[in-house]
Amino acid sequence: MNVIIFGAGRRGLRLARHLIEEQKSVTFLDSSPARCAMAQSKLDCMAVCGSATDIQMLEECGCASADIVVAVTDSDEVNLVSCGIVTSRYPEVKTIATIRGLTYLSEESGNPFSLLGIDHIVNPEQEASHRIKDIILSGLFSDIAYFPNAHYLVATKLVGKDDIFVNQNLIQLKKTFPGRYLIAGVSHRGKVSTAKGNTVLREGDEIAIILDDDERDVVYRFFGVSNSNFRLNKIVLVGGTRICRFLLMGLSEHLRRRVILVEKDPDICREFCEIFPDILILNGAITDENFWDEEDICGSDLFVSMTENDELNVLISSYAKTQGCKRSIALIKTNTSYVKLAKAIGVDATVSTTESTVDAIMRIMRGNVKTLHSIFDGQIEVYEYVIKPSFELIGKALKDISFKGSVMIAGVGRGDDNFLPDGNYAFKEGDTVLVVALHEDYDYVQELFGGDENDPS
Repeated sequence: MNVIIFGAGRRGLRLARHLIEEQKSVTFLDSSPARCAMAQSKLDCMAVCGSATDIQMLEECGCASADIVVAVTDSDEVNLVSCGIVTSRYPEVKTIATIRGLTYLSEESGNPFSLLGIDHIVNPEQEASHRIKDIILSGLFSDIAYFPNAHYLVATKLVGKDDIFVNQNLIQLKKTFPGRYLIAGVSHRGKVSTAKGNTVLREGDEIAIILDDDERDVVYRFFGVSNSNFRLNKIVLVGGTRICRFLLMGLSEHLRRRVILVEKDPDICREFCEIFPDILILNGAITDENFWDEEDICGSDLFVSMTENDELNVLISSYAKTQGCKRSIALIKTNTSYVKLAKAIGVDATVSTTESTVDAIMRIMRGNVKTLHSIFDGQIEVYEYVIKPSFELIGKALKDISFKGSVMIAGVGRGDDNFLPDGNYAFKEGDTVLVVALHEDYDYVQELFGGDENDPS
């Protein structure tokens, strides 16, 4: 597959890294010589310096022979115009554009309408808001994603020294805490692997858990988290940004009535008052210590910082925990290196706009994947596939199949039922399956489960 990426910034580089690991051919087109040089020094790719709205440059970087063009520059207009030109000149090339401006989207739903013939439009703010909403609604407050068709969710958690399952293997863990969940992957000192029965969990490991949506209490118990009395009676949101607007649109009226929004710009406060009359809006600076006491922010159930400043989001979310806020979430818009820092200083969860946007783009590029979520910095991926009539393993039981590499079937949805498969599970047409695999095994997974994305079945 030949992919042209307009924009060699953080999103472009992260997307390219995933594609190159899958043996895809990647070429950048960027107006900055420095970014082009950096891309070529860090990745096995080509980089052409020039404007993505210049037809001659589009020809020079090879758009005529591309399979997919992805525009991820920092300019909505450049992304729109460049993809529009590609669509008009090379109609057989699939185009994907990232667009942030609400003027290009439906403000009520956030859904993009058809524009300039572009095949897919991804809104980074909307994708980040979806991730924050998932974390809020799950109650796990960690890196989490839903797989709606299989009715499962995936979450990650650090293993602490006081966790009762430290130094136990997964067989022992499942005997101690039975339930419909599965440890799908483990990151041990930076080395990532899919999990096996004899895998021993050590202090400092990060584990990925796949569980039935109804089995959260099991996970709460073995992580020693008390949620039986936890209620979201007071939610504090900081920053009246577009991500905040998308988040509030996605929350129920019941939850919105429990929201306090803190914003220092009075004009933005008035704007949010008109759109969301059911929330309490406070005009003030969250960095003012007196503001916390005067407005009774301390002791909130959930604190979410979504300003445009990564450092502020991380520090203020950590500070909130010291002031009695039960849980906190920090938005990371630009510097993904803050993700680890935030966890180290007590922030319960982080949401990276870059990571959520790249996940959305990868899902589109893979066409027939219903849902995709990457964990451990993209080293493990969880896919949601629907078994098609052409699937070569229909009727075969797992115990009779030897998958290549790291592939694991972690969950199955069949009609209204969902379950963790054992060795006797046999694939059936229409089943929704969760497939866990190392990123390096993507081609095999796609070849086996993906089938023909144009297959109407």
